[in-house]
Amino acid sequence: MTLQILISTMFRENLDFLKPIFSKNSIEDYDIIIVNQTIEDKTLSSPFSNVKVINSLERGSPASRNLAIKNATADVCLMADDDIVYEPNLKQTIISAYQECPNADMISFEAINEDGNLYTNYFPEGIHNKKSLKKIFTWVITFKRKVFKEHKVLFNHHFGVGSTFKGETEYVFLRNAFDKGLQMQHKGVTIVMHPNISSGVLMGSDNAFAAKTALRQRYLGNLSYLWLLKYTLYMWRYRCIKFKEIPHKFIIGLQAIQQYKKLKASGDIDRIYDN
Repeated sequence: MTLQILISTMFRENLDFLKPIFSKNSIEDYDIIIVNQTIEDKTLSSPFSNVKVINSLERGSPASRNLAIKNATADVCLMADDDIVYEPNLKQTIISAYQECPNADMISFEAINEDGNLYTNYFPEGIHNKKSLKKIFTWVITFKRKVFKEHKVLFNHHFGVGSTFKGETEYVFLRNAFDKGLQMQHKGVTIVMHPNISSGVLMGSDNAFAAKTALRQRYLGNLSYLWLLKYTLYMWRYRCIKFKEIPHKFIIGLQAIQQYKKLKASGDIDRIYDN
């Protein structure tokens, strides 16, 4: 069984950023694809046979992820960012998991932050459900490439950094696989460190309100209006937003619902774009 790591990055001109990522592993042991979103006069190249670089003029994390997936060749793919540090024995940990769960089409793992604490409150090991998938971030996702290709599971063009709704990219990706009946497992094994981010600040941002509300419109339909009201009050109650921000945040959510509806009506919301 072969493993390929798919890294998304931007405006890189050398491979120095790989050193901390693989500081606890030997980079020579890994097959890597890097998608570098950049400009024409600022490109990246690789002198190493195990590191393939694709320079892209596109923007948005979904476009970057999908370009990497479409160029992957290994049995199993591991999604990655450029600000992580892998735990030792990464390859063996992932391959062993698939040997233990031969029917799994996707296996998620766990991450820690820079303080050594779990990045989030993960669900127990076992088969994923709709709720457990909400705890999974991109950099702990692995999947069988051929199965995902056969079922046309890619990142949604409209959810993710640099796209229409700037968030919820992982959940829409994973729900796509889940709704198509793929076998999805979670392993309570740490494979990566990712720097912590202030969840309160992010949850209260305009982008978070828009993305989260669009996500509920996708899966709850018009119940998303009720959800938005409850979520706005929840964010105020827990001091993620100020009282005077309530009308503005609610309007942001309403605009996201309308934008999602327009994309759905036009047939564009689930369109697969060619890289």
